[in-house]
Amino acid sequence: MKTFSGQKVMVVEDNFMSYKLIEAHFRRSNLTLVHAGEGPLAIDLYRNDPEIEVILMDIQLPGMNGLDVTRAIREFDKDVPIIAATANAFDDDKTACLIAGCTDYITKPINFSVLYELLDKYLN
Repeated sequence: MKTFSGQKVMVVEDNFMSYKLIEAHFRRSNLTLVHAGEGPLAIDLYRNDPEIEVILMDIQLPGMNGLDVTRAIREFDKDVPIIAATANAFDDDKTACLIAGCTDYITKPINFSVLYELLDKYLN
């Protein structure tokens, strides 16, 4: 398993069990995870925590969806890597994520080997 050097990743995920699964996979990776269960909270947490280096963004959030959250974050930070995570695996969905400002894209259910590679790409 890949280990990191204490970097902070925000996981924007409204499904608590999905978040716990992500947390379990990263338990021994030496990443610090910050959880936001809804879009407005994700924006506030990111705005107020300069140590967050990557955002894993669920796209299908209730209320303010992940695309809108990404657009809002891009208004004040153009550079933070945002990895879209969605069950929608069509090319149009990937294109919509990239147009909204996501840096990369991963489908659900998450292939954790792929996610580790993406995190390694953006954190190292």
